[in-house]
Amino acid sequence: MHIKKTFSSVDALLEKPKSKCSPRRGSDDDDSDFDDDDFSDDDEDEDEDGGGAASAGIAIDPESAKPKTLTRKEAIEILQSTRDFSRVDLRKANLTKLDFSNCTFAGANLSYVNFKDSNLEGCDFSESSLWNANLEGANLTRANLEDADLDYTKLRGAVLYRANVRRAQLPTDLIPRDEIMRSVNEGTKISR
Repeated sequence: MHIKKTFSSVDALLEKPKSKCSPRRGSDDDDSDFDDDDFSDDDEDEDEDGGGAASAGIAIDPESAKPKTLTRKEAIEILQSTRDFSRVDLRKANLTKLDFSNCTFAGANLSYVNFKDSNLEGCDFSESSLWNANLEGANLTRANLEDADLDYTKLRGAVLYRANVRRAQLPTDLIPRDEIMRSVNEGTKISR
């Protein structure tokens, strides 16, 4: 009798947490619950509408489902064809001494990229992240850097003649704003 009583109290304890932890489906008072339809395969519809990652130009690694960082070789292949690097992940890529003139990097992740001595004349970097990138000796003449993040970017020897730096986050902790603006207005090389 004592054993039956113990099992019945254990069953009662196990049932209570189940009911407290079970998901509330179909509750009228909470519209934030997920339906089974919320997990349907709508990825194809997003890609057709232009909202998917593949149509945005981001390479996806199917194993991890995270954006894949492009290599120098893959960047050169894009450079030879479309010249469109919009929304691409190029973090930590070594892209030194290449001619990227008039390429589009809008919304791209270019953190830690090495563009040393590269020609970036007329490139569109709007809304891209160049955080901690190396742009030493790069030619950024007429480049669009509007809303770009250039914080901690190395700019020694770079030329920003007539570059659009409106609302850009400039590396003013490393380089005085006056020196950056002198390069934009006069075409001088940045000395720091």
